[in-house]
Amino acid sequence: MKTLRTTEFRRAILASAAVFALLPNLALAQSSAAEEPEGDGSEIVVTGTILRGAAPVGSNAITVGQEKIAETGATTANELLTSVPQVTNLFNNVPQSRLGVAVNQIQVVRPNLRNLAGETSSSSSTLVMFDGRRIAPVGVTQNAIDPDILPPIAIERVEVVTDGGSATYGSDAVGGVINFITRKRFDGLKVQAHYGIADNYKQYDASVIAGKDWGSGSAYIAYSYQHNDPLFARDRDFIKDVDWLSPNLTPRGRSCTPGNVRVGSAAFFALPGLTSTTPNSCDYRNNSVVPESTRHSGLARLHQELSPWLTVDLGAFYGERKSVSRSDYAGSVTVNGASQPEIDFRPFFFQPASFRNFYYTPVPGQSATASQTVFFNLNSVLGASTNLSRSSFKEWGANAEFQADLGGGWQLRTLFNYSNSDSEYHIGGFNSTLLNAFASGPNSVTAAGAINFYNPGSGTSDLANIQQLINTESAGQGKEELFNLRAIVDGTLFTLPGGDVKVAAGYEFARDNFRQRIVAANLAVGALANTPFVPYGRSVNSFFGEVQAPVIEQVTLSASVRHDRFSDFGNTTNPKFGISIKPVSWLNLRGNYSTSFNAPSPVDQLGVFTNTLFAFPFNAFVPAGVTPAASGTVALQGSNPGLLPQTAKTWSVGFDMDPLEGVHVSASYYNVKFKNIIGTPAPNATIFALNPNNVIANVNGVPLATITSFINASGLSSAAATLATVTAGCANPTNCLNVYELVDFRKGNIGSVNVDGIDFVASYRGKTGFGGFDLGVSGNYALNRTSQAGVGAPIVNELIATNIFVQPGNVSLQRNGSSRLQLQATAGIDVGSFRAQATLNHSSGYATYRCDATSTPVCNATTNGNPSGSGQPQDRVGAFNTVNLFFKYDVPAESGLLRDLQFTLNVNNVLDTDPPVLRAIGGSGYANGFTLGRLIQFGVAKKF
Repeated sequence: MKTLRTTEFRRAILASAAVFALLPNLALAQSSAAEEPEGDGSEIVVTGTILRGAAPVGSNAITVGQEKIAETGATTANELLTSVPQVTNLFNNVPQSRLGVAVNQIQVVRPNLRNLAGETSSSSSTLVMFDGRRIAPVGVTQNAIDPDILPPIAIERVEVVTDGGSATYGSDAVGGVINFITRKRFDGLKVQAHYGIADNYKQYDASVIAGKDWGSGSAYIAYSYQHNDPLFARDRDFIKDVDWLSPNLTPRGRSCTPGNVRVGSAAFFALPGLTSTTPNSCDYRNNSVVPESTRHSGLARLHQELSPWLTVDLGAFYGERKSVSRSDYAGSVTVNGASQPEIDFRPFFFQPASFRNFYYTPVPGQSATASQTVFFNLNSVLGASTNLSRSSFKEWGANAEFQADLGGGWQLRTLFNYSNSDSEYHIGGFNSTLLNAFASGPNSVTAAGAINFYNPGSGTSDLANIQQLINTESAGQGKEELFNLRAIVDGTLFTLPGGDVKVAAGYEFARDNFRQRIVAANLAVGALANTPFVPYGRSVNSFFGEVQAPVIEQVTLSASVRHDRFSDFGNTTNPKFGISIKPVSWLNLRGNYSTSFNAPSPVDQLGVFTNTLFAFPFNAFVPAGVTPAASGTVALQGSNPGLLPQTAKTWSVGFDMDPLEGVHVSASYYNVKFKNIIGTPAPNATIFALNPNNVIANVNGVPLATITSFINASGLSSAAATLATVTAGCANPTNCLNVYELVDFRKGNIGSVNVDGIDFVASYRGKTGFGGFDLGVSGNYALNRTSQAGVGAPIVNELIATNIFVQPGNVSLQRNGSSRLQLQATAGIDVGSFRAQATLNHSSGYATYRCDATSTPVCNATTNGNPSGSGQPQDRVGAFNTVNLFFKYDVPAESGLLRDLQFTLNVNNVLDTDPPVLRAIGGSGYANGFTLGRLIQFGVAKKF
């Protein structure tokens, strides 16, 4: 009786599934967790499809296996991706260095296939998954997946699909999909560790995995610890911030030890004597360019066959990262030589009262009461590199997936998935209110209320006042949780001459809850804990389907579609079509077309709740050559309330060829048109050229009716008060002289990027009497890359240098080109249990725009002690080539102590090659990649 009920149950589900699979307007959901080829030999689901036992038709897929993982010496998942040329933002680079750029903008180093989305954008155009599942993003001002959340020892392989994947996975899969596949089974105990050293730098990691395989199931746990030291600018000669237009390449910094005094806007005088007009100069040598970072990650998995027709996979993970960047406490402040009363003509002009500082020191030969700008450094008081910028996150999650065989080759897969993240950043600095108070506030007339900025630490109350001054931070916190349910059924509908027609269909539900809080300026350290969260949540219901039909033995067609219903912005439907043709057994021709999208992130949507409207009595931006009679700016900031998905159309064609034993050749042409990119208008005068729809200007004053319409359209509660202020100052409604420009700075769907290029791979592996050897080359070559910053903006070729004048506004638009070719070549040899391999990583050079005394526009060196404000006396950035060596030795022994013992040696950048020089004022002195220098890393692994 029990068997009968089970059979009837399977038939009922099968019948329902068959009807469901044929319903129109279905769309794909994420593929189920991709299983390893080890174990019971059951059919697996690979990245790019939800069909069991089938590869994605027409798509270019890249697999990085365990051998490749070992050869890279990677201690994190992102380090592994630096060996994939299609991950253009990480290739030939050091991922963790990006965490030190600006922690309030970048909290996650995220891989970026095709480099479609900006590094600081809140969402990613590349979907990162783990075993075919999403996890909650991390970040405060970003919502992105951190690939380094998993222990590297638990990663079986990485699958990369470089085509649009929204028809399969939904949002974010515009540039492609990166899927980290963890081990499904493990038996025994394995430990491994690495220790790497470079000049003034070290890194180390240790991992362990322990498990048991009992045939019908397996369980294991894995843990990894990783730490790297900070790397400072002073540790690498190629890192420098100098005035490239000056004869002696003078460092640009003026906040040195000792510092400087500037009188007015020109003349500099060097401390301590104030007699030399040659200023003290310094760069940011005490800043860390690679932050100190510590990671913990853990994973547990259980696989069990509950019955001949039912299997369960359970998983749980935990990860955390803490990163610390360091810099000096340095800055500048205005110090007054005479007390001045408050001047209040608001809303047109306001100047607070100022007072003569107790420590005011006149410059010989200058006015004894002249206002001064004092450039100071607190290293003598606090020590070097004591200003900390910290970022951290914690994340955990759990999932359960069931696979039920329904009979007749049909299967039902269900997923229950939950994850939760908590991210923070804390940036040290100065309380700007106290900085001005200690320099020119009413109490600064006495020693007790002042700081001696000329010689910090020498004032009688300096130590106490400095502690007050630095008791502040910019801080933010983001908490996000993702709940995910999914059901997929797949099987064979019927058989064609070429084989079985496979179909899959299903439903997915996701709930994303995000909370964010950011501390207001000048609050004390610890104020974040008392700042309320601003919440945002949304739900997504998705329907999906896929069919794969081998029409004849040589031709296979596929079609998939996904329909997503977002609770916040609406619906979107995305199809994908693929074809594979095998005219002969050793040649496969393929092609595909798809549409993809990237939903506005919760961070994007939260901007609506913090929109602000300001009226300023000055002109924020004025194009060159324009002299307005009017003076005033009305600015709207935040996010547009109607943000739409960023959308893309993607197609590719290519071939895979295996003409001889050991020979493989593959190439793909890809084309991506990415539009409605969410961004913020340019915060300078280029807004007139790049975002003309976001600014309204009139040299004689904007009409009051236009101002009224602009302000009222904001929908803000402050609109009435702002309009009243502006109206009060408008004597002539036809041309309000108190408003020259209206600027809409709100984040919106304003940009577009079009890219096309070629991916290629060629490899050969031969056998010899002593073992074997292999040769390989893979890469990405960009044919075209154009972008448009906003509607009405010029279309810019990003692969070449741009130096043009753009209308309206006669604005100079300058930008460097970018690398066309990312290439990796390898050569390896195996001799018994020993392997040696050399790898060349190549990033091609590119053109730059020149800006110096010979160019148009002109960039001239300054002669008054001020560092030159702009300049780039260079026409081209060179190629960046690094050579890595890898050695591995598997101890050939049968004893328990030596068996399964492995030693590795990685020498990264063996020639100690520096990145190419970029002589851009305000830059870091290098471009086209980054390196730690020659890094020697020893590794050992043992399985018991």
